[in-house]
Amino acid sequence: MPAAKLVIKKRMLFIQGKVRPCCHIQAFVKADVKAVLEEHFLTDQLFKRAAYAQQWPEGAIEIPAAIAPALSTFLKNDACPEITVKTLLCGQMHQGSNVWEMMAFELIAKLAFDNFAALCDTIGDLNRDVVYEGPGSTPDFDFNVEDAVQRLERAAAEMAA
Repeated sequence: MPAAKLVIKKRMLFIQGKVRPCCHIQAFVKADVKAVLEEHFLTDQLFKRAAYAQQWPEGAIEIPAAIAPALSTFLKNDACPEITVKTLLCGQMHQGSNVWEMMAFELIAKLAFDNFAALCDTIGDLNRDVVYEGPGSTPDFDFNVEDAVQRLERAAAEMAA
């Protein structure tokens, strides 16, 4: 099971006498990861519009050509929300002024979730030592005591068999 999941709900909702395109996002994580997030990382920003208004980061989720103009406008608009760990865990709904704005919000939510997933992966590395040997290489071992004990027990069982 992945460490985190993002649920995206898109609806046309009747709000203040008008039907509006809305997008609700919410992240779900395992209880132990959620406890660490709530204790230490609730206010960490996963998406800050000022950081993305001028340039989309290389390696981030691709911007579909159809929504590129709407995304550009949305990122410069005050309606573009900041997304934090807290807002992802509690859920956040955006009322778009049109369907293109709703789609732009969905895209930034996916980018924020990618950042959230990276944070969750880092939380998984807390209380263990990771050996980094450079890009493209993966270590044959780590220093997590529980993993080492399990590996030794498996090796001993294989030798005995």
